[in-house]
Amino acid sequence: MRKGPILLVDDEPVVLQVHAAAVKHFGFETIIAENAEEGIGYVRAYRPAMVISDVQMPGDGGFDFVANLERAGLKSMPVVFLTGYNDIDIVRGGLKAGGDDFIIKGGSIERLRNRIAFWMAGGFSELPSDVRRRALSEANAEVGDDIENVERHLELSQSTLEQIGDRIQAELEDMPSTYGKRLIERVCFLGRLSKVVLEESRGFGDLVRFPDYIIRVNQKLDLPWSKDLWPLLKRFDDWSCDTRFVLAGVEPLKQFFEYDWYVDGLE
Repeated sequence: MRKGPILLVDDEPVVLQVHAAAVKHFGFETIIAENAEEGIGYVRAYRPAMVISDVQMPGDGGFDFVANLERAGLKSMPVVFLTGYNDIDIVRGGLKAGGDDFIIKGGSIERLRNRIAFWMAGGFSELPSDVRRRALSEANAEVGDDIENVERHLELSQSTLEQIGDRIQAELEDMPSTYGKRLIERVCFLGRLSKVVLEESRGFGDLVRFPDYIIRVNQKLDLPWSKDLWPLLKRFDDWSCDTRFVLAGVEPLKQFFEYDWYVDGLE
């Protein structure tokens, strides 16, 4: 569970109060900012565990706000963008600025609660940098300037989830019952699971939901050490920069001592 307050940034007082109620539903402390400049000051002062920001605001909008956090080295938390526009440009602009998630205004407050619960308890600190770049590339490649009902593209695909789970489960069946008890085996497992998720992803929506697929598949497998995977998720970007982590993902799971990069060393 992430610790710290949740910062809400929006210029509409009524919206702020509704969202504050959703945050307090989980017992988290809430900080409210009415504009981007105030939001940056609160991030410096309180280092919130999560930020929920409107996109359209007078002066600097939500994208400017988050981009400024990135430039100042202050973004170390997930940012969820709220918007009334259900189009692809919101995804493009949000990903480019450094956003991690999107919620279209006017929907059920339960959706916001679900995303708060996910990011506060899921393990990931942010959408992994490489995955964000891939998602932005896919969003930019979409034909035309608009895609109807972008929110639908961001929904988790049950068929994709099952395909990922089935592939990993089939590989685990060849592993001994002790597999995963060692930390290095969990690292290799996460590398392989990540690669399979990327291979099965179809478009920008699946890539934005990369953390969801990782966590849901891990929960579905219900391995004896599944709940111990979250410390690795918290530092996912660090792992993904390690060549050995990448190499562990390119071939089916095996016992640790059978990996070529372990036996022969890196060239």
